[in-house]
Amino acid sequence: MGTIHLCLEVNCNYMDLYSRLNPSVGYQQALDGVFDSQYHEYYKLLQFLYAHPSCRISVSISGRHLDWFARHHREFLLVLSELAGRKQMEILGGAYYNPLLPTILPADRVGQIELFTTALRRHTGKRPRGMVIPNNAWDPSLVSSLKTCSMDYVMMDTRLIPQDKKSFLPYIVQEQGKILYVLGQNQQLLPFSMTEDVIPPKEYLAQLEGQVSEACSDAENPVVCYSLDLTQMNYLLESQWLQELDTIISQQQIRQIFQWTLPSRYVKDTQHFQRTYIPAGILFPAGNPAKRVSAAENCPAAGTKTPVIFNPYDYLLQDTGTYLLYSKMMHLSILTSQSRGDKNRRKIVRDLLLEAQAGEAYQLTATESSRISQNHVYRSLLQAEKVSRECSGFFDSVTSYDYDADGIREYICQFQPFNAYIQRRGGSIFEFDVFQTSRNYAGNGDNGAGLFLDYFLEDCSAPRNEEFSRQLYRERSFDGKRRDIQLVARGNVGQGSQPVSLKKNYVVSPDGILVQYIIKNEGDQPLRQVFAVESHLQLEAAGTDSLDTELICGQQEELQVFHSQLPQDKGRDVSQVRFSDQDLSFVFVLNEQATLKMRACDGSLLVSLCWQVDIPPQREVEKNISFTVMPRKPSKRLR
Repeated sequence: MGTIHLCLEVNCNYMDLYSRLNPSVGYQQALDGVFDSQYHEYYKLLQFLYAHPSCRISVSISGRHLDWFARHHREFLLVLSELAGRKQMEILGGAYYNPLLPTILPADRVGQIELFTTALRRHTGKRPRGMVIPNNAWDPSLVSSLKTCSMDYVMMDTRLIPQDKKSFLPYIVQEQGKILYVLGQNQQLLPFSMTEDVIPPKEYLAQLEGQVSEACSDAENPVVCYSLDLTQMNYLLESQWLQELDTIISQQQIRQIFQWTLPSRYVKDTQHFQRTYIPAGILFPAGNPAKRVSAAENCPAAGTKTPVIFNPYDYLLQDTGTYLLYSKMMHLSILTSQSRGDKNRRKIVRDLLLEAQAGEAYQLTATESSRISQNHVYRSLLQAEKVSRECSGFFDSVTSYDYDADGIREYICQFQPFNAYIQRRGGSIFEFDVFQTSRNYAGNGDNGAGLFLDYFLEDCSAPRNEEFSRQLYRERSFDGKRRDIQLVARGNVGQGSQPVSLKKNYVVSPDGILVQYIIKNEGDQPLRQVFAVESHLQLEAAGTDSLDTELICGQQEELQVFHSQLPQDKGRDVSQVRFSDQDLSFVFVLNEQATLKMRACDGSLLVSLCWQVDIPPQREVEKNISFTVMPRKPSKRLR
């Protein structure tokens, strides 16, 4: 067995980093804060490399982090460039916003990688020849995109690679005649993943020698690759572990010869590759990746838990909100690829789209920070859609097609002021975009979220019967020109399981949405139930001191105003409701008075309108709700 090459890559663990975004400040300020928190760890790494010229390490930095260094610590990039120039460090390539590459269009993959390459060349004068696969998300179709971007090799976790191969030799994959080299990162061989304590350097090298010899004793140039995040690297530096390891290697204090190497140098020099096929997959660590152990509590050992491997599509399907965000991104990506017109505007749209593909927004970790990232991504998508409309001859429309690829058509209502996307599941609005604020107010797509969800109750305090809110409504008719959508559902309600049909008609216009309900008692006994319509809205000011409410109540249509608060009692009869976020006012106008209940929690506002219905057999009643959104005018009250 020949020399064992050690190929160490350092990254800043962006998923962990973005989980620490400060929700109390703006997105860009929060991003600057988390980048700044890691600067000293990078500084310690550079100090180590200057003091140990024999050690060679590759680093992976995201495009946004790279530009942050250029704005705030230009000297850091100068040192990086110097270390790269003397072949002690290799700056790996990447995709600028760390997207899930298999889930975006090939043109966007190339755009993301080239955007990062351009930034790296601008700041350091270096062009990368290889990269780490962002978020350990792989698909064989990436080979063509990577070769288009002049990438010779990639590095990825060996757990994504078929296990019948020798893990200490490089791989070669091909797709449609194009070949790509792959270096597998053996994360299970990290020095703090083999036991609870960090293994002493000399003992660690001896264990590596044994494992490499057992796996491929006849290999001439085996390679051991693994990846450390900055927290792990900082721990090894503070404990002097890495310094001692470099001393042992440089002085050859062990029987087997070890040598530091950089991935590009190793790929160039070696002649032994294993041909293989690597299927699509995304490596998702066990547990919650947002929760990490700090260096003070001993070094994190993320590799000790068994990860879960999804294919990219199933990964997105694990969370409804994440998948709907992905559907929105893909919808805009297709529109962008087909757009024509003003070149400058198309470039603006393209840049906003690439920003909206940021990988942290599509992770499965439901944290406050991930919601901040998703809100920012959604804002970018709506801004891109708004600019795209300006250069594409947009006109108001109501169309029907399968928006989210679930085999069921949705109704896409697009107007200058807003978008309203209606689904047949529950007959509800699952996306409501307002372009003035660039926000989606219909929630995040979780079960029970959205606008105009229908329930039957025994009384106002009884548990909800979800017979109608969860079933698939049937289309009675659809007229895109008249902007009229008619749905119907049937179910059994009450203790006697009385049959009820519910016709739900939407009439949509740029001025707002009219929802008409026709409730028919299909049974032979009187129906006495509470019919409730719930809307969940995501508001900047929900539950805070800046949310104003105005109600028109009672038979005398008395105006009641609640400044910077919600009504505190459990319910009141209203014919009109107006509540105001920071920039907008939302108005519900009813044809009959209903009992109103409002509740705010964690930025979500629940508006529940309830009617007591008493319907004889084979008779029906009608309820109408007019929903309007308008700019907030504090000085003007409802009349």
